[in-house]
Amino acid sequence: MAFKRSKFDSFTGLLMSTARNAAIEIRCVAENFILEERLTEQREDSYQTHIEPTIVERTWKGMHDRYVTEKIYIRPGTPETFTEINNPNLLPAIDPDQRLVRLENADRLRHLQGETLDQLMKHFREFIKNPEKPGNSNVVKNILYKWNRKRDFRPLFAGFWGEVKDIFTDPSGSRVEDDDWANRLRDRFGLGHLDPEDSAPIPVLMFRYQVKDVLQFSRGDANVFAIPTVLDSRFSPFFCPTPKNGWNEGQALDLSSGDDDNYSIYREILHRAIEFKPEFLYNAGWITKSPGRTFERARKIHFEFLLDSFENNRL
Repeated sequence: MAFKRSKFDSFTGLLMSTARNAAIEIRCVAENFILEERLTEQREDSYQTHIEPTIVERTWKGMHDRYVTEKIYIRPGTPETFTEINNPNLLPAIDPDQRLVRLENADRLRHLQGETLDQLMKHFREFIKNPEKPGNSNVVKNILYKWNRKRDFRPLFAGFWGEVKDIFTDPSGSRVEDDDWANRLRDRFGLGHLDPEDSAPIPVLMFRYQVKDVLQFSRGDANVFAIPTVLDSRFSPFFCPTPKNGWNEGQALDLSSGDDDNYSIYREILHRAIEFKPEFLYNAGWITKSPGRTFERARKIHFEFLLDSFENNRL
């Protein structure tokens, strides 16, 4: 459990009360803080500077958002995620040829070109089909250039290509077309906030790049990759903390449909922000339906899975 020192007694009391009595979304967030094992005392102390003594459930989120804005979602500067006060969670060198995958909500691009989302997505799909055509590449390069100028440089969650490539390729490695790919990838990465519910489909872009691309953009920064904790992003009931012992990456919440026994752990990491390049763009499509599992059900299975794995690893 995080924040166990006596100086945090008031905050710990808030966590325990919220985990018992609050609405489901914030209750899950409080549970995450209670279950978090990876915070150093230095990070807890940094967080404390943004938590007022009068904190209550209704003011907690605003205080957390202030911490994230000032310490994590920053540009220029280094997010606390990649500083030495987060040392136990900093990942050592990763194979530079390892391929990573990132799914981005393209809805935020609607104002960049003065075009509709349908028109924007058409540009991306035409580029993916024929990236060598100058007209296609120039349009996409221009859109991404504008987007990169506007983004904050928060740590990015990314998954591993090897764990999701079955959605996009057959056993021989040839690319296959799957109209449901965006829904399936969203579910495997636990991105439950990307839920159209009764509204319009959500446009998404899938970027695939290599570890060495992240290293190149980071220009020699010592700390580039990290295991995610509850302090590395805004509140989310779709996030689950990673146990301290036995795992070297984070574990995404699997929202895929299926029986309880049909559950998989897909790894996730945080890395320093990069500028998206046209050659990183692998797919463009639409999320058209809600996740296959509710986050409440997925969390129950997820934690049971981790507990079983921990017990087995101890034997």
